[in-house]
Parts: sequence; C-alpha cells; structure tokens
Amino acid sequence: MAEIKTLTYSTNYDKSIVDEVDELITNLTPTQTAFISSIGKGTCETTTPDWLEDTLDDAGENAHIEGSDSEAEACTPPERLSNVTQILKKTLFVSGTLKASKLHGRKKELEYQTGKKTKELAKDTEFAALNNATKVAGDTVTPRKMLGAFGWVDPATGNYFNFAGNTAETNHITEEIMTDVLQSMWEQGAEPTTVLAPPAQKRKISNFTDGGRLTFNSNASEKKLTMAVRLIETDFGVVAVIPTRTIKPTDAAGILYDRVLIYDKALFKLQTLKGRGLKREALAKTGDGEKFHIITEKTLKCHSKKAVGVIENLTRTKVAA
Repeated sequence: MAEIKTLTYSTNYDKSIVDEVDELITNLTPTQTAFISSIGKGTCETTTPDWLEDTLDDAGENAHIEGSDSEAEACTPPERLSNVTQILKKTLFVSGTLKASKLHGRKKELEYQTGKKTKELAKDTEFAALNNATKVAGDTVTPRKMLGAFGWVDPATGNYFNFAGNTAETNHITEEIMTDVLQSMWEQGAEPTTVLAPPAQKRKISNFTDGGRLTFNSNASEKKLTMAVRLIETDFGVVAVIPTRTIKPTDAAGILYDRVLIYDKALFKLQTLKGRGLKREALAKTGDGEKFHIITEKTLKCHSKKAVGVIENLTRTKVAA
C-alpha cells in the first residue's frame, strides 16, 4: 500500500495569492492628492466607459389657451461623453539578502516598499487625473491615457480664462477674473465648490480679503483632511481654496506659467475598472530576490463639461506687484 502523506495547505504556502493593499493608501496625506481625495469614487465595467450629459431648456414664458391642443416640441438629445481607463503600476524588487537583513526603522522591507510604492502610485493617479490634456485610446505600442480634469474644460462654455497668449510677468490672478469664471459655471447650472491652486496662486487668492469674506476652515472634520484649506465667500457660493503640488505648469518659450482649476466636486468621479482595484501581485522569479508590481486601472468621469473651469498663463511670482 502506498504511503499517504497529509499536509495542511494554507495561504502561507500559496505564492499565487494576490495581496489586497487598498488600506495602505489611507496613510497618504490628502494634500498630496487633493483632487482625487475630494471627488467621488466608483467602478466601470469596460476600458471605454461612456455616459450621457443632458441639459434643461432655459426658463421662459409658458402660458396656453384653455382647451388648446398640444403640439410636438423640439427636443435636444443628450451628449454622449466617454473616457478610457489607464493602467498605473509600480514595480519593486527585494533581494534575498535584503529580505534576510535586519533593518533600521522597519521590520520587513517588502511591506515598507509596498507602502511607499502605493503612495507614489496614488500621486501618479492624481497627476494623470489632473493634467492629461488628451484622451489616448492606446494600441499595442501606446498605452491608454485617461482624459484629466484640465482636458475636460471647454473654452466655448466661457468657463475659461487665458491671458490671450500674453507672457508678461504681470499675469496675476485677480478676484474679478476668478469671479467671472465662477459666474460662467454657475449660470450654466454647475455649483463650483473647489479651487485647486499652485503655491504662488494660493498665496495671491489668500489676499482676496475685502469685506472679510476669506475665512479659515472651521469645519473640524475637514480640518482633519487638510489644515491648508481656506473658504472664500463669493457671489456664487462658498468655495474651498486648496494648494496643490501636482498641477503641471504650461511652458511658453521656456518660461513656466501656472494654471488654476475650479470645479464642482459632485460632478467628478474617479472610477476603477471592475476587478482592477489596487493590488500587489508576485511576478516570475528572475534572480536572487522577489519581484512584485502594484497595479490598478482607473479613469476620470466628468458628468458635465460645465462643471470645470480653468484660469491659466499665470505668472509664478509669489505676490502681485
């Protein structure tokens, strides 16, 4: 009779099991990912999700004679919007020697590197969700790229201010300029809630103090997210002004200029392709160590192009002259 050996086969033996690492991202300071931390989250089921943007007719006269017949009216069909999912990943390799060594400040190098790479991946997601100016469908040699928030702005809506190609050192953001963009968004039905500004522009906006309308954030729960948030009362609602390190400046003949993003956070959503949430996966062993990648696939859903405004070509000096 053949000898029968039994062994309890547990997860400790199975190297194919995928580690869920979503919880690691909670350690990331929200100010490093101010945009994606402020908007909703969701899932999509295809690499090319699409949705519809509909609009209501403007208010107008509506009075009819008693007993009159009802006739067909012109109807504007909704506009179809779409984006593509973008694969984001970070690779890490831990040598056998490093894995076996005693380290300062951490017990296990793999877990430490996983946490670090996860934070870096979140910052890369923030960069793409903000700065990608065009949607790239991708092919066998070109990766897909989601359309970022700056790419969703439609200059034809009026939610856009540019110093008309002027590259002078006096292109300073003003309260009037920002209010014009807010008004344009509000008139089209959006409720602008948030202003993302690079450091120099944040300081200039903080000087909009006429009438005491600029206040510190007094909401305890939001203070927990970021102490840098300030609230400013405008003619079109209270907006949060948040500094960001991630908005990519524009380049005009070698001179860099800032951009400011204004948006309605309720009308943006960061979507994850179903089954492609953030994961750490072991890769094939190719040397003396362990290789992993941390990978996810995401896209940015903008429910309406009217929900985003941009002010750009701004001088990067700290304060207005």
